[in-house]
Order: sequence, then structure tokens, then C-alpha cells
Amino acid sequence: MKKSPVPLVVFTDNYPFDVGEEFFEQEISYLAERFAEVWVVPMRAGVGASKTRKLPENVSAVLLPLADGRSWKQRLPRHMPRLIAGPGRIELGNTRRSAACAVRELHFAVDVLHRFELFTRARLYRERLAGRPLVAYGYWLYYGAGMAQMLRATHDAPVAAVSRAHAYDVNESYKPQGHLPARRRLVGGLDEVYPISHYAASFLTPYLGAGTANLQIRHLGVPAGGRGDCSREPIHIVSCSHLAPYKRVDRIADAVGALSGRGLQVRWTHIGERDEARLSSIRQYTATVAPGAQVEFMGYQPNSRIRSLLEAGGFTVLVNSSSGEGVPVSIMEAMAAGLPVVATDVGGTKEIVHDGVNGRLVPADATGDDLADAIAGVAGASASDFARMREQAVRTWDEEFNADRQYSDMAERLVQLASRLGRGMRHERARR
Repeated sequence: MKKSPVPLVVFTDNYPFDVGEEFFEQEISYLAERFAEVWVVPMRAGVGASKTRKLPENVSAVLLPLADGRSWKQRLPRHMPRLIAGPGRIELGNTRRSAACAVRELHFAVDVLHRFELFTRARLYRERLAGRPLVAYGYWLYYGAGMAQMLRATHDAPVAAVSRAHAYDVNESYKPQGHLPARRRLVGGLDEVYPISHYAASFLTPYLGAGTANLQIRHLGVPAGGRGDCSREPIHIVSCSHLAPYKRVDRIADAVGALSGRGLQVRWTHIGERDEARLSSIRQYTATVAPGAQVEFMGYQPNSRIRSLLEAGGFTVLVNSSSGEGVPVSIMEAMAAGLPVVATDVGGTKEIVHDGVNGRLVPADATGDDLADAIAGVAGASASDFARMREQAVRTWDEEFNADRQYSDMAERLVQLASRLGRGMRHERARR
């Protein structure tokens, strides 16, 4: 397959350094297959970060010297001209909501300009990208999208500027005073925005208008999974997340305790989290509320290891108890392995968990007892109903969240945009 000669620059948060964005590990290989050059530039990981993921041969990652000992307020005077006018300007419409919102708008604008200055002064940009058309791909509708927008406006050759949109980068209720900065600036300054769910898209539609980005739903995806046997005696719960408060893993512990209290045999395996203090805390809590259950906290595991565990079988149901989500990758992985899911009805979860079809949805504020009822309902279903739930889980994954389909389509779309840039450059040279 011929690769596009137009460079692709992807602005992530941390990938491939430190932890996070494990779900991008599948997508990057598809991008590498279609572009001759792929550059990954993290927006939150600076010089000194540890590279934790292996990249395809034609993909290179570049760290910017983000930390220089100065605060954003100290950087502000340097960027004042671009904050007042030009593509890096502060979004004035939102500054009128409150003084705090005005500060957040200013903070964001300074942060993007700081990153943009570092990037355009880097050897990568000066020697490999300057003067060439390129595709700028923000993985989040935040700093990465800001970089893509700035390149589209200032680069000395045509740029296709796009961004995904997930959860923290679109749901304003997650932020103080319900405010996310630069919404109109980003949606108005990009060519295309790809929400990963209809839920994510709903936050962006108010900012659409003439001349704004084209909005396209593009799901994330995971690879095909093997289907091991599911155990229903004992009920073996698996959960997969870090242990931030909004993940509410303590409610799964409550559910395990409730199931044990009903005389049911229950096991619980939780995958995820590096922080030993958080792991110690949930272990202590679980020992208190579910003393009779067999529980294992495995801590952080690589994405490939997680898929292997799910594919090996032995689990009954995956449980997600978060108070907020986009479309959880862990649910995609469970369904690829034919595992039913019990999850709270938050964010875009209902777009993958169909109540009574491939699992159970419970209210966003579900208690441990509510989760226990749903888990018991799945585990206690007839053999034919349980088999049907497993089949429907795989079908949902295949139709909507199959990595091969989703990421092939995404890479093809970016190649199409790159081809348009190349044609535009040739037409410009012909006119000269």
C-alpha cells in the first residue's frame, strides 16, 4: 500500500511517554501504515519523561522542554501580541462569564502559545516540516487541538487540522464553573473534529456554524479478542480502571460485599492503578465491606496483558461504576472477548452497553446494592440468555468498535485530507 508523503503530526497528552492513552497504541499502527512520516508530540510530557511504549519504525516521538521554571503568568507578557490579535488570541466571548473564566481562557491561550513556540523552534519543525504541507492531528480537543489550529493559521504551507474529542475535553461539567476554554476558537479553527461518541458530539453542536469544523463521529476501537469460557460459579467480577475518585471503585467493593452477604460465592479481580497509596486504601476498604470475598488488585498492567486476561476467560462480567465516561475502552475490550458488562449510565456508555442485550445499565448514582442486583441478574440468567448476551457483546464490538474497521477508516480519512493538500500545492506551482 502506497504511503502518503505528507507528514502527519499527532499531538497527544503523554503517549508514548509515562502512562495514559493506552488506547492510542492500536491506532498508531494504522496511521504508520498509511503515512511515510508520523511524528508524535506530547503536550503534557516534557523532557525527562520515560518512554514506555514501542513505536512503529516510521514513527518518531519528540519531547518539548515544557518546564522552564516559569509560571504561565510569567510567560504572559512575551505572548501578549498574539493574545490580543491573531490565531492565538484569547476567546473574548467566554471571558465575560466571570473573572475566573477569563483567567482560565487566558491561561489556556498562554499555554498553547508556549507549546507552539517550542514546537516551531524545535529542530524537527525547522528541518523536517517547515515549507511542507502537513496533517496536524490533535488527539484531544484541548492543547493538541490548539496546536493544530495554530499550524493551520500560521504554517508556511497548507495544513489539514483535525482533532478527536473524548470526554474531559468536551464535557464542561467536569470543569470549575462549567467552563472549558477556547471552544469557539477550536471548533472554528479546525477543518474536522471527530467526537468519539454521540455524547461527546452533543457538547460541540452549540459551537457549530458557517465556516466551522466538519463534525464526524469516529469511535475508538480495540482488536478482535479470543473468547474463553465464562465462569458463573463463582461469580467472577472483573473491573479495569485507575482508582481516581470519579471511577468509584469502592462501589464495586460494596457490590461484592452485598453479593457475599446474600450467600453467593464471588471473586473480584481489579486491573489498574500504579499509585500504591490508592491501592492500599481500596484494599483496606474492601477488606472491611467484603471480608469473605476472594479479591485481587493487580495494579497497572500493559494494554496487551489486559486483553490477554480478558481473552483467557474465567470471568462472569465486567463492571464499570464511574460517575463520568466517554466510551470506556475497557468495555470495548470486554465485549471483544464476549464478556457481558454491567455499567453506570453515564457519558457515552449507553452507546455500547445496551440494557438487557449485552449487559445491564444501572443509574448513574447506583449504589453497591444496585450494582449487586444487576451483576446477580447477569450471572443468574438462563444458559441461553447468558450465551445470547455474550454473542451480542461480540456483535456490538464488531459493528461499532472494531479497531481494524475504525482505525482503517480514520487513517484513510487523514490520507484523503493529505491528498487534497498535495493537489493544492501542485495547482499553486502550476499557476506560478
